[in-house]
Amino acid sequence: MCVIIDQVRKGEQVIRPTRGIRKSIAAFAAIALAGIGATTASAAITDSMYPTANTPWSCTDGEMGDGFCRTDNDALTVWLQGTVSSAGKTKVKNALNDQYNPTDLNVGYPGSPSYSGGSETDIVYQSGSTPSGSRGIAWCNDSVGGNKCDQHYVRFASSNPPASTTCHETGHAVGLTHGQNASPRLSQTDSRLACMVTPSAVASLGAHNKSMINSAY
Repeated sequence: MCVIIDQVRKGEQVIRPTRGIRKSIAAFAAIALAGIGATTASAAITDSMYPTANTPWSCTDGEMGDGFCRTDNDALTVWLQGTVSSAGKTKVKNALNDQYNPTDLNVGYPGSPSYSGGSETDIVYQSGSTPSGSRGIAWCNDSVGGNKCDQHYVRFASSNPPASTTCHETGHAVGLTHGQNASPRLSQTDSRLACMVTPSAVASLGAHNKSMINSAY
């Protein structure tokens, strides 16, 4: 065993490691620190992908307000109905192309929507009435079991919704929750949730939400 003495009194002998041992110690320390860093970087701050221990609803066929689930696979087809304005459609597509397509989801824009059968359009966007005070809402219209949904509806209160709302409601349609529905729970305004904070405030997914999507799909 080699002992490194920081302070030496007169007449005492100092035992120092040889050059080879010093290199081995340094290499071991570097590997240990790298491992600690990797563990810290890869650890998720919380589980915010439906279902979690704090999402009390079941994934069933529903109507507006009945709750979102998780889309059924990584091929994410979308349709924007005519009630969404041209400017609103641009915001939705920007969110999909810039935030969601770079994840393990593959966003597609079919030439027409499918509202029935085994390959329904995954997210149908529209505008219209929403619960009082909300800027948007997402719900499952056709569940397929296994906590998954073949078709979600996203409805905006405005035909030209804020960019943060388009990111937020799309997040719900692929399964991302609010902070209080995550496990363990977070504040609804925890900045690490990026566009999934409520009320929505930013237009980017952020690193945590991207990791949740990639781990699920």
